[in-house]
Amino acid sequence: MDARRPVDEKSPSNDIPLSLKATLVDDRGVPYREFRRTLEPRWWRVWLEIAAAYSVLALVLAGLIAWDPSWPLALPAVVAGGLLIGYTIQFINCFFHEAAHYNIVPGRGRNDAVANVLMGWLFGSSIALYRQIHWQHHRALGTTMDSENSYFDALHMRYLIEGLTGLKLLRTLREHQKTESDLTDPEAPAGRLAWLVLAGVVNLGIAALLWVFGSPAAGVAWLAGLLVVFPFMASLRTVLEHRSEKADADVDYHRVNHGPTNRLFGTGPVANTVGGAGFNRHAIHHWEPQLSYTRLADLEAYLLRTEVAPLVRERQTSYAQTFLRLLEL
Repeated sequence: MDARRPVDEKSPSNDIPLSLKATLVDDRGVPYREFRRTLEPRWWRVWLEIAAAYSVLALVLAGLIAWDPSWPLALPAVVAGGLLIGYTIQFINCFFHEAAHYNIVPGRGRNDAVANVLMGWLFGSSIALYRQIHWQHHRALGTTMDSENSYFDALHMRYLIEGLTGLKLLRTLREHQKTESDLTDPEAPAGRLAWLVLAGVVNLGIAALLWVFGSPAAGVAWLAGLLVVFPFMASLRTVLEHRSEKADADVDYHRVNHGPTNRLFGTGPVANTVGGAGFNRHAIHHWEPQLSYTRLADLEAYLLRTEVAPLVRERQTSYAQTFLRLLEL
């Protein structure tokens, strides 16, 4: 590929044209905008899934405390516990994203307050600070100005090694610091620092309490899940959502526009948890970003009854298929 050119912007990987919203009608004669007005959030599902995720964290930690393995069994216990904790925190992070679109409880003020209390201490940010960064991702998807750009990196062995050893986390934090300074108001860095300090104190405190009063394996597993497994999975998920199969590993997409790519990953135990809170229907989320994830399946079904059905089907895949197609050994 010519390094001076982005991925082909006429490829099927592009978003469904937004201009169709004004004219789209399904095979039952229902206009798109009329159908869209019927899609109210199913709040009970949001709350149930968030509660289930925190329950899983509690059960994993309780299991490690009850087992309290000594060496050498502590090592596989930490690995297994860290994987489960990191996987679950990544799932919870999908709801932090949903809160950025005001969709975890009714009312914008309540939405932000609940997100901060439930998740701000876990991710080291207020929802208001994250929202400023995230909306740049929606505005600049596929361009050098995208604020959530881990998909700029090719999915090769170096990427996997850096992610699993925590090295990519350090690089990502540096990039986020620069992005925040570019996109947020002058007071934002101080606010972000305060949230990072809070997250550090709370999570180190959790690990210390688990170590002293529960099980050392539980304390180490908490930090491993939070600091290694979760960031790796969140970064990998973004790659699977947005990196084009035509992207060139030799092109620096910080300098050359990658082009927008979105996918639909279906449903199932993996799709619904790796892609929790609607990330498994990410292409539709980017088409209608303020729609609650609890109604994305309804919108997908509607679109499949319209003239854009072929565009929707072109984006249907799975996380495993996309991983294998993007993997460069």
